[in-house]
Amino acid sequence: MTSQNQSFDASQYKVLCVDDEPNILSALRRMLSLEGFQVLSAESGEKALELLAKDTVNVIISDMQMPGMDGKALLDKVRQQWPRTMCLLLTGASDLAGAIEAINQGAIYRYIAKPWNDEELLSTIKSAIAFGNLAGAHERLEALAVAQKAPLNEMVDTLESRVQARTHDLRAAYVSTIKAFSNLLVLRRPDLLPHSRRVAKLSMKTAKLAGLDDKECQSIFIAGLLHDIGKIGLNDRVLNNKTIQLHIEDAQVYRTHVTMGEATLNTLEDMKEVAAIIRSHHEHFDGTGFPDGLAGQEIPIGARIVAIAEAYEELQSGDFAMAHYAPENALHVILSNKGSLFCPKLTDLFVKALRS
Repeated sequence: MTSQNQSFDASQYKVLCVDDEPNILSALRRMLSLEGFQVLSAESGEKALELLAKDTVNVIISDMQMPGMDGKALLDKVRQQWPRTMCLLLTGASDLAGAIEAINQGAIYRYIAKPWNDEELLSTIKSAIAFGNLAGAHERLEALAVAQKAPLNEMVDTLESRVQARTHDLRAAYVSTIKAFSNLLVLRRPDLLPHSRRVAKLSMKTAKLAGLDDKECQSIFIAGLLHDIGKIGLNDRVLNNKTIQLHIEDAQVYRTHVTMGEATLNTLEDMKEVAAIIRSHHEHFDGTGFPDGLAGQEIPIGARIVAIAEAYEELQSGDFAMAHYAPENALHVILSNKGSLFCPKLTDLFVKALRS
């Protein structure tokens, strides 16, 4: 057990379990109580809403198929009325499409397939709590800034030095948010952060060669840094397998990380452009990418840039393919997909960025 898990105090958090089957509720209560969580239970969506109106809950775990109000409808209401309550959905294989749709719509944080693995479910609950705590901390920072009615003009001191000299308008709260989100990647997989930093640096260099203005370059750098933020919502099996090895259902779940990343940042006014880049960084120039099947100039230029930098880095790290590519071989793959997966003009600029 890691020191991080040892420092987690489950007794500080309340979990509401909702299922119409008494044996399922009993199993969940037993597992969570042994871990130290405060546990509430409800046998229907209507009863769950009554409990939520009376008590603050950190995480709600709901079955998908229930008489009357099903799990998706319940969690839709929870997100509307208690947005800081993190929502998890228990679902069978037949309900997978509905669960993925709920993730895409932002109604739930994650789904858990039945029968669940206790260790994976506990890990997911703790990850949801960490995510909820981070969102709450950001809201408190925003409220403090509004209450003080004074702009926070401290210059960014954590981004690359070339970005730092050109970003006088960023506020300290904005910088703290970026740091918090980038550090959150380490909680799910330690190698995601250094990978993201390399993607950010290459994306910035390419954006400058493309003649984009300082604001666009800044957004592209931050999008490169946070392009994988949606992966914190993936389960361990999907997160830790190579992309080409994923089965169809897991590949569908993997594809949701771009929309989860967009949803995570889209609530922050200063992050709208960054969120749009993150949503589209797996689009292909020929229209075969996801999530929207955009093609050519329809794809935001920042997303076209980040797509090239990420592919180049993933080929070398072995995240995509079975083998680790040498830099020159990775570049050969990028060039061989110029005009199909990647924008031709930006691919040429990327090559210049690598050699500059």
